[in-house]
Amino acid sequence: MLSGLTCFVNFLLSWVYVLLFIIAIAPAQEKLEYEIRYGPIVVGSMVLEHLEPVVIDGEWCEHLRAEVTIDQNFSWFFWAEYRFESWCRSKDWLTLRSYKKTLERNYRSEYYISFVHDSAVARYSDGRVFALPDSARDLLTLWYFLRTINWQENKGLTVNAHIDRRNWNLKFCISGRQMVKTRAGDFFCLAVTPITLSPLGTVFLSMDYRHLPVAIRSKIGGLTVTAFLSKINYKYD
Repeated sequence: MLSGLTCFVNFLLSWVYVLLFIIAIAPAQEKLEYEIRYGPIVVGSMVLEHLEPVVIDGEWCEHLRAEVTIDQNFSWFFWAEYRFESWCRSKDWLTLRSYKKTLERNYRSEYYISFVHDSAVARYSDGRVFALPDSARDLLTLWYFLRTINWQENKGLTVNAHIDRRNWNLKFCISGRQMVKTRAGDFFCLAVTPITLSPLGTVFLSMDYRHLPVAIRSKIGGLTVTAFLSKINYKYD
């Protein structure tokens, strides 16, 4: 009787190990929700999504999406909606394609960009072409790329970026460690800060294995705002 029960327990454990292995290797689709604050005031929201990978020109690519809304309750001063999408090579997180749609109070814009690394050019859907520095990434891909770095060993990092028709040579460093309290929980984070002129402010990455961007500081419409993580969702294929 005991041996039969032992075999049954071992059978169940073997299936548990198989399921855990499948979950560990299966790519997770990640959805991170944020509230955007200007000081203590919530002025909008942001959603970051890591979607199913796709194949572009024979290359496996990560598909990233971001939606940013600045609440129209503040339309007396500024309101906006932004949609970003990026497709970057899985092997090195280099952007291949990018999309941005902007709706602001007095401005509208929508375009695609092809990052042609072999020719070192960025081709916009309106026909304009810009020189592209080596290994350049767009803004959305850059947020995710920073998560792949082992910041415990890399105290500094220099990367190229192409953002809004402009090239950037960005240098980042670890400016501190601190606890960041959010609606999604409390996270001990590394503060990754640009030490050169940059469209990107400090990103606070959780020190666990996920390297979550718990808080992202940036400039929107002339305001310095911070997006704080409020909800985490995962979906496994």
